[in-house]
Formats: sequence, C-alpha cells, structure tokens
Amino acid sequence: MSVKHYGIYLAFPPTIDLRAQGLGRHLAMFLKGAQGLGDVHFTILCPSWSLEALHALFESEQVPISAIQIVSPRGKPYILRLFEWIRAYRAKAKKRSWFSRWLGSAAKAFRVLMGRLAHRAVAVDNVASFSRFMLELGLWALLALPVVLAALPFAVLWLFVRAGIATLRRVARAKNSTARRLIAIYLLAMRALSAPERQSWVLHLFDAMQAHEIRRMHCLAANLTDVKAWYCPTAFWPSFHEIKAPRLMCVPDVVLSDFVVAFAQVGGDLFHQTFEALECAIRSGDHFVTYSEHIKWNTLVGQYGVEANKVAAIPHAPNTLNALVDIRDFTEPHLASRQYCKNLLRLALQKNASLEYTSTFRNEDVKFLFYASQFRPNKNIITLLRAYEYLLRSRSIGHKLVLTGKPQQLPEIDRFVSERRLENDVIFLHGLSVEQLAACYKLADLAVNPSLSEGGCPFTFTEALSVGTPVVMSDIPVAKEVLVDETLQNVMFFDPYDWKDCAARIEWALKHREHLLAIQIPVYQRLTQRTWSDVAREHIDKLEQIAQDMRQGMAV
Repeated sequence: MSVKHYGIYLAFPPTIDLRAQGLGRHLAMFLKGAQGLGDVHFTILCPSWSLEALHALFESEQVPISAIQIVSPRGKPYILRLFEWIRAYRAKAKKRSWFSRWLGSAAKAFRVLMGRLAHRAVAVDNVASFSRFMLELGLWALLALPVVLAALPFAVLWLFVRAGIATLRRVARAKNSTARRLIAIYLLAMRALSAPERQSWVLHLFDAMQAHEIRRMHCLAANLTDVKAWYCPTAFWPSFHEIKAPRLMCVPDVVLSDFVVAFAQVGGDLFHQTFEALECAIRSGDHFVTYSEHIKWNTLVGQYGVEANKVAAIPHAPNTLNALVDIRDFTEPHLASRQYCKNLLRLALQKNASLEYTSTFRNEDVKFLFYASQFRPNKNIITLLRAYEYLLRSRSIGHKLVLTGKPQQLPEIDRFVSERRLENDVIFLHGLSVEQLAACYKLADLAVNPSLSEGGCPFTFTEALSVGTPVVMSDIPVAKEVLVDETLQNVMFFDPYDWKDCAARIEWALKHREHLLAIQIPVYQRLTQRTWSDVAREHIDKLEQIAQDMRQGMAV
C-alpha cells in the first residue's frame, strides 16, 4: 500500500501555547483522526520556537506521532532566547517573593488581632472587664514593640525610595533636560524588562523575527518534494501562498470583520495587522476549506467573492471528553469518576486562583454553570454575566459561574465583575488541562454557550453531553446547521442579543435538567457516528483533488 505524503503549514508567532488555542486542539483531533487512515503521512512545517509547543500539545491531547514528521529551521533566534529567559526569571522571582508572602501573612495576623481586640472592646461594661482589656492591650503592645523597632529602618528606607522616585518623575517631566532623556530611556528599559510582551517595539521585533523565520521555513519546504499538497489550518498566514505546490487553506471564520469595532478596541494596531493579513490570505488563495455552509456561502462566496467550486465545507466531528474522566475498574464507577473530577477541579482552583476566597475553596459539591472559551468580543461574555447576575440576585439560583478565560483579555469583563461585586461568584479558571476541562464539564449542572458567531457548531454541545451534562446555546446559523431537530432547538436555543432570554433559558434548563438531557442525548449519539477520521479523509480527498488538478493543468 502506497503512503501519501501531505504537509501542514504552521506559522504561529513566538510564545504561543497551542494547548490554550482552539486551533491547536483542532489540529490535534485532525491528526488523531488521520492516524486511523493508515495510508497517510503528514509533515508539519513550523517555526523553530513552535517545536516545544507542538510536543506539549501532542502530549496533552495524546496524539501519537508515529506517522508525523516535524520539520523546522535549526536554532531558535538568540533574541527570543533572551526574551524567554527574562520571562522565566520573572516567573521564578514571583515564586521566590518570600517578603511578599511574609508581608501578606503579617497583614492577615494583624487583621485577626484587631478583630479580637474589637470583640473584647465591645464587651467592656464594668471596671474589671476594662482592666482586663487594658492589660491585654498592653501585653500585645509590648510584644509588638520589637517588631515595630525592627521594621522602622525599612520604613525609613522605603520613604527615601518613594521620595527618590518622585524626584526622578519630576525631573523626567522637565522640558529640555538631558537628565529627562536619560531617565526616560532608563524607564523604558525597565518597562521592557518587567513586561516585554506588552511593548509595541518588542512586538514589531517579533514581526521582523517571524518574517525571517518564514523565509527559512520556505527554504525547507522547497526541499520537501515528496509532499503532494499543503494544508494550512487558518487564514492568518498569507505567507502560506508563497509555497510552490498545491495548497488548501482553511478559513474557520472571519469574526474580525463581523465585530470590527470591538476587536479594534481590544487589539489596537495588532488587530489591523491581523485583519489585513487575513483578507490578504483570502484574496490571494486558490482553494479553501471551511467548517460550515454558512461561512462558505455568506462569508467566502458572498463577502469576498470566492468562486463556490473553490470552497469545500467540511464540518467537524464531535469532540468527546468522557474517556478522560470515566473510571471503570470500581464497584461504583460513577461515584469514583465524580470523585476523580472533584480532585481535578480542586487542583485547578488552587492553580488558577488569584483571590484568597477561591484558593481556599473547599466545597467539592458546589453547583455551577460552565462556559469553556477564551475571551473575545464575539464570545458574548457580558450577556452571560448579565443573565447570571439576574439569576443569582433576583431568582436565587445559588450556582457559581465558572469561565475559562482571563478577564484581563477584555477589561469590560473584569470591570463588570468588580462593579457588580461578583468576585466570589464568577470563577475564572484559565490554562486548564484537557482532563480538568472534562472534569469541569462533568461536574457542572449546565453548560452554556452565548457566542454570537462561530466558524462551525460549537464544541460545547458534544463536549458537555459526552460526560452527561446538558447544554443551552445561542441561536446562531452554524449551530442550527448541525442541530436541525426542531424539538431540540425549541428547548436549548436562546437569543444571544437578549440577556433576559438567556437567563430564562438557563433557569428553565436547571429546573428541567433530566428532560433536556433526554432530548439532547439521542442527537448527540447520532452526531458521534461521524468521526475525526471522516474529517481527515475528506480533507485528504480535497488535497488529492487539487494536486491532481494542478498536475493536469501543467500537462496541458
């Protein structure tokens, strides 16, 4: 049996953790599906800095790499090594910050002491109790005196440092001052060392470094003559079209064009560069694949004028998580599985918690709603938060809301949670392992997806139902394209632009959980008949077709 060789083109920028990217998980599932075909060999071409990220992704997603070859330029750029060293040093410095931990413990002990003295003070109602209170107060003051004396030099030093910083700032603001220029340069260097990834000039440096790396990748691609055709899993890399071979580019969606203002506010100049790269990739491409008929006809054909016969719509296969948390070798496997999931959740809470409330959370039987997604404008997180606040405060549902994004990615989310005093009710767990993700789905009473736009039917449906958790979702075309059952649509979809409708659907689902599951499980079982091997085979058929068309065109 002859083996067909195909290439996968990746051009991720530095520092990207593929395990946290939807595209990374999609790539892993695609490759696992291709493993079952037997007659296919994939060569992955990627930058030098993506090697470690790919191996970490494959280990996390349990992707066998026997039929995968990874090719990348030799030697990571030295300037990137310096950046990674600085970031690693900062991470270790935070862990080594014994002074900060000691200060926090001291502050906590002081609050406990003040609380104790306050309780004693309010109980003073006669001369005897007043005498005891004053004696205790004197004893605590005597014990605290050595601490105060020891801390006094540090306090004086801190005052001098503060005064020096204030002086430097005044000098830096002075006009036509040489000192001002020198201090400005120094402060710029310190900011770059403290958070280099936030500096625009560092990002421009990364762009130049990536352009150089891509040239090295293309030199390698020219020598991979056994690769019949190349596949690119996203449209963010127009450099893919420089490869002189049959090419197939995937366009999952073009949400940047649907939410221009929101993405521009978040991404700034980076958004404009990304949007320009995406449109350049689409307009200069030859053949495309996407996840849904909606994106094919409404976006690629309707919006960008791509010929319909140049676009193949290949839907996802279900993404299932039950194998990660199912435990069978016990007399009560269901209870053992739930306890395992509780342990995974506890570890995730301890790892991710930024607040003392969450880090010390011990209620393993907590009830919660769950939405797994990064925070982007099209994910519609604020609508979900509005619905949740209403259910919590006005309908007394008593559930937490667990989200997997970083609130700093969209400041409006962080601000909403803070202003509405939801810090102890909305829990952010980012960077979950696949096992922890499965555990969150299994322990949740309900999975919710409020997204306004996706490239295909969200994985939320199959991921949640694979571990026995019902789902409610926003009514969007790509979801209805796959979930066509009218009864199902009536009980699970809500208007994503109406937080009240979202709240009503969540409340109904919590009250009718078993009824909702009874409707959703048969649909889920029908969807699982499609496998990732089917998805991989359909992509390979498309790659084979365009390779054959090119050969025929050259022959003519």
